[in-house]
Amino acid sequence: MAQHNDIRYVAQSVVFSAWQKSLTALSVTIDSVLVQDKEPRAADLKGGVVILSVRAGSYFGFNRTATEIWNMLAEPRPVRQIFDSLSERHDVDAASLARDVTPFLEALVAHRLVRVIDVGKRR
Repeated sequence: MAQHNDIRYVAQSVVFSAWQKSLTALSVTIDSVLVQDKEPRAADLKGGVVILSVRAGSYFGFNRTATEIWNMLAEPRPVRQIFDSLSERHDVDAASLARDVTPFLEALVAHRLVRVIDVGKRR
């Protein structure tokens, strides 16, 4: 059960109030393909990562599970594959992943830390 709470914490660990107020809702679907943007810089810390984005004018601290997601996005990856990997590693059902991780992925896109790419395109 602690692992499920860790997944839920991912969605709650990165709070983007400006995103909620100023950006239109962005939709990340199970079929979306995401990849890290080239601009942000990451630094590994004990059990997590800190991302610095000059463009966003902020830095973002990720917990262990958010860091796991961030590392998956080093290469273009379908959201479905992210969910499958997290489900397998943390024994979490698909509905919980969709509820807890999708807002985190949408926040990453909203702040341009990651981007949605066309399936035919590569980084």
